[in-house]
Amino acid sequence: MLHLNFGLRRGRTVLLRDIQKAPLMVIRPFELPCGTLMVFIMNPTGGVLGGDHAEIRAVVGEGARVLILTQAATRVQPAPDGRSATQDIHFAVAADGRLEYHPERTIPFAGSAFTQTLTAELEEGAQFGLTETLAAGRVQMGERLAFRSFESRVQVNVAGRRVYLDCQRLTPGDLTSAPGVWGPGEYQASGVFVGGVPGELPSSPGILASGVSAGGAVWVRGVASRGPVLDAVLVRARDSLRLTLWGAPPLQVRR
Repeated sequence: MLHLNFGLRRGRTVLLRDIQKAPLMVIRPFELPCGTLMVFIMNPTGGVLGGDHAEIRAVVGEGARVLILTQAATRVQPAPDGRSATQDIHFAVAADGRLEYHPERTIPFAGSAFTQTLTAELEEGAQFGLTETLAAGRVQMGERLAFRSFESRVQVNVAGRRVYLDCQRLTPGDLTSAPGVWGPGEYQASGVFVGGVPGELPSSPGILASGVSAGGAVWVRGVASRGPVLDAVLVRARDSLRLTLWGAPPLQVRR
């Protein structure tokens, strides 16, 4: 369990309160040159096990600027007893607040099962950005699409009105070679950005596309055969959308 509460003090974003329960924890926040407060979520164990349940909550107050990252990839370990690992994430962002969540890649091991829900509740005038990447498995070890199941549900609401909903369920079978958007690729990406008026949308032929939902949220989708290639394209798209929607400069992350 990890609960975080952010707000402004003397014009600077600070972590006002945190509740941590192993294995989830955060280290000391860092302020980026742009004034955004960056927090790393850590899991010092060997990964996520079948039957595990993680709960992450973050509240961002008016005017605060927050970036949440994960220190390492989410490694979903095999589940011999068939139980799925679950993760429930809930964000709340006040008017004129900004929250970005860009976790490292999720890697489902052979025989694993993982279910995640992410809900973002935004007040009118709040800003939110999310990008995620998923591997087809430990592809370098011959485990492409060898996981048992992967399920994800992402919903973003603005003032109680749903502006974005993305549901994905992958259950590879013996005859499955390329489910859904993957095609021959090994890595996929998804994302959503809310706040501001969309201008020119980022794209990269054969790798990444973007568009606008009926509710006005900007969505991003990508797929590639190499992780670093997809990551680089995704970062450029993220920086472009931050500038277009929020007038914000690129993030200068210190690791």
